[in-house]
Amino acid sequence: MRRFRGLGLVSVAVLAGSMTWASAPGAHALGLENVPAFKHVFIIVLENEDYASSWGPNSPATYLNSLVPNGAFATQYYGASHASADNYIAMTSGQTPTVLFQTDCENWSLCEGSQKARVDGGRSIVDQLEEVTPTALTWGAYMDGMSRSCQHPSANDVVDPYGIGYATRHDPFVYYPPIVEDQKRCDLHVVPYTELTPTLTSGAVPNYVFITPDTCHDGHDAVCASDPTTGGLKAADSWLSTNVPPILQFVNDPNNDAVLFITFDESGFDDFSGCTSARAPRAASERASTVAAGSDSWRCRRACMQATPLTRRTTTLRCCVRSRTGSASAST
Repeated sequence: MRRFRGLGLVSVAVLAGSMTWASAPGAHALGLENVPAFKHVFIIVLENEDYASSWGPNSPATYLNSLVPNGAFATQYYGASHASADNYIAMTSGQTPTVLFQTDCENWSLCEGSQKARVDGGRSIVDQLEEVTPTALTWGAYMDGMSRSCQHPSANDVVDPYGIGYATRHDPFVYYPPIVEDQKRCDLHVVPYTELTPTLTSGAVPNYVFITPDTCHDGHDAVCASDPTTGGLKAADSWLSTNVPPILQFVNDPNNDAVLFITFDESGFDDFSGCTSARAPRAASERASTVAAGSDSWRCRRACMQATPLTRRTTTLRCCVRSRTGSASAST
């Protein structure tokens, strides 16, 4: 588990790693547990950076840090594990880490099969969104570097061929059988990032928008394969400075009633703060709280469906995104 700071943008802004959020000013109707009821939730996930290097005074992520004063900053938001795949799964389903996902799912088929074997069949927050009545809520997963919709390894690939650029392990939706085994559904919702710009322009923005930059743009790669002169936080910050403003333009329009969260999946392997066993239940609950923020906002049933005692506990534990003054400004 890694300590993340997140930011949310609600005319506040939520950044992650810690988590940050932002949305347009004004009163919001409330969902469950007094979570603001937003019509649109955007989530951007960055990669593998320590808290100090991301948010400290010498951070190269100058654009990212410039968002903090305008949003809420979650200084006690923790990752669920020290690998990518299980953190993405936790953020979208509330599941706790498993051995297979802690290996980053080198064998995609085994991981997808493990989801299918679950009692719930591998349900996630998006299944709940589509079950909201009287009108189903919409969702879209926008994957940077993806060359075709619903891209994932074949069942015969012993080793995942998508590790650099578009990375399967950073796309949780292609592990959930209700999505990936329904080709039409998967093709419609799990799409290349290039489709986001026309979506924002058209105004037909989904209620739930999950964005994964590629492994250069999310800060994962110390040296980018596409541009050896950059990498890490510098590359991520450059991408954010280009791609976040159009999203904020949408978010800051009070008619859209939207919020943006920016988070990191985990810290670097040299930062184990929050990784002790005593932190584990809390970390799991905080990743599950990312799911709850959306589900509670839309008055969905909680997305955490695990049958283990720990999981039951995570459905009730709450994490609060706090501003730098320590006041609670939003639940995540």
